[in-house]
Amino acid sequence: MKKLFATAMTALGLVAGTALPAAAQGNAAHYPNAPIRLIVPYTAGGVTDIMGRMFAEQATKRLGQPVIIENKTGANGTLGGVQMLSADPSGYYLTMLPIGTFRMPHITGAQFDPLKDFTYISVISGFNYYIAVNASSPWKNVADLVAEAKKNSSSVSYGTPGANSSQHIGMAQLGVKTGAEWTHVPFKGDADAISALMGNHIQAVVSSSSILPYVSSNKIRVLASLGDKRSEDLPDVPTLKELGYPIVHTSPMGIAGPKGMAPEVVKKLETAFRAAYDDPAYQAGLKKLGMSALYMNAADYHKYAIDTFNGEREALKSMGVQTRP
Repeated sequence: MKKLFATAMTALGLVAGTALPAAAQGNAAHYPNAPIRLIVPYTAGGVTDIMGRMFAEQATKRLGQPVIIENKTGANGTLGGVQMLSADPSGYYLTMLPIGTFRMPHITGAQFDPLKDFTYISVISGFNYYIAVNASSPWKNVADLVAEAKKNSSSVSYGTPGANSSQHIGMAQLGVKTGAEWTHVPFKGDADAISALMGNHIQAVVSSSSILPYVSSNKIRVLASLGDKRSEDLPDVPTLKELGYPIVHTSPMGIAGPKGMAPEVVKKLETAFRAAYDDPAYQAGLKKLGMSALYMNAADYHKYAIDTFNGEREALKSMGVQTRP
């Protein structure tokens, strides 16, 4: 009876809230001795969700406890960060953090402070972003698209997965650099934006690797990538940086917990996550999804968070966006 009660209480802790029973929290030396929840701040079935589940499978093998994915969508991928404000720092509730974590506080504000409220553990992947048009369009390169937008400011609209996303910011920065004026059309995700492009409802998209199947079938033409270097999936496509525009968006995806996590727990997670990242099955999965193989340890990720939080403020100011104090 006692065993049944303990099992029920553990399940209740996993479902109903972020706090775990004391027995599950345990001592850092015995961590982990209960399942770990990992928030994916995007919808189930998307590229990030698939990546997260692949990673969770590999991390489970190294930690000896299930890593359970929990999807929480909205607020430009920052709801996971919000959940960390009330999470117990014992290491049983973690979240993925997209780059919006470091951007949104400057624009709309956020309940959390990225420099104070998280314990950074590891970066486990990066995104490749592309500027693309319908293959039937007359635009063969970025210069063509810019010329069209400068000739007629109402002739070019572009779709992204949402306002203030990396895709939106990157295209807005390109407009500032070139003097081109185009119209941003936010969608719920890449799939909706691509559908609008295929139906000629918009003239361009700034998308992640979701466009790759359409490129392979010659339905979409990619004009440029937003990475620091050319994508392995599209090695013939130049980066904006190569074309003379210092605009780079790679959007590392990392894992963090609430503030105050024990260093011993962070080290165990960091070690397990590095092994999960290095697993050939995970690396093959990243390649299949068209994502970047990008890793950072806890110290590097913490430094990245500081640099990126400050850098996002400056990038927004350069676009004329009014940032919060």
